[in-house]
Amino acid sequence: MSFAHAFQKIIDQPEKHDSVLFHDENVVIIKDMFPKSIRHVLVLPRDPQVTHKHPLEAFNSKYKDFSGEELYEMIEEYVEKAKDLIVGSLCKKLEIKDAVEVQELRNTFIKAGVHSIPSLNNLHIHVITQDFHSPKMKNKKHYNSFTTKFFVDFEQLNPLYNEAYNRMINRNDNFDSESDTSSAELQDSDKPDFIKHTRSTTVLNDMIKSTPFKCTQCSETFGHSMVKLKEHLSEEFKAKYGALGNSEKLTIEDL
Repeated sequence: MSFAHAFQKIIDQPEKHDSVLFHDENVVIIKDMFPKSIRHVLVLPRDPQVTHKHPLEAFNSKYKDFSGEELYEMIEEYVEKAKDLIVGSLCKKLEIKDAVEVQELRNTFIKAGVHSIPSLNNLHIHVITQDFHSPKMKNKKHYNSFTTKFFVDFEQLNPLYNEAYNRMINRNDNFDSESDTSSAELQDSDKPDFIKHTRSTTVLNDMIKSTPFKCTQCSETFGHSMVKLKEHLSEEFKAKYGALGNSEKLTIEDL
């Protein structure tokens, strides 16, 4: 089995893999194999109808036993569970007990979403802290794939925000999921707020290569210098987690 299908064996037999944090009949939640932050997990839907769908189309489709909306609502619950796993791990390690601090961490410092061009074939949703403090974060693609529009927030995958999906359910007909109706910007304010995502491989790859590094916390930019970015992210890491507890206690292996 090629690396592109690396998740399939985990989906098929989650009980045999140490990377698995949770599993049931619907999903497997695992630690990312190459984490780009101190906490980086993946939610893997197990349904054979769903697992090989493109991430920008998975929730805009009609399935035999459920709608795209029902799928989205179900996976959303598991995304929230993944966030709970991350928060629980951080709170335990940093000995955080303040409910306000916990809620702020959950709401502002953990993002969930997908890559517009996935690197692996099975559908997977990233749930990741925004520190990007990891020895696995080594090049421009590693960083910009999470900090530009290449990364699509999970909330924007809600099929009710997709024009083509709405046409399908309102007219009860089929639609071309590869058409231009699933690519580029918000509509006028007096119309439904349909969201369109860029699907052009050329545009997306150029976005990764040409976008200057920008800190997700303070918005300071670092041109194209990975060295300067990582030095800054290290300081941000110490400041963020140091304010919550002892940042030196945290390692990627803790989860």
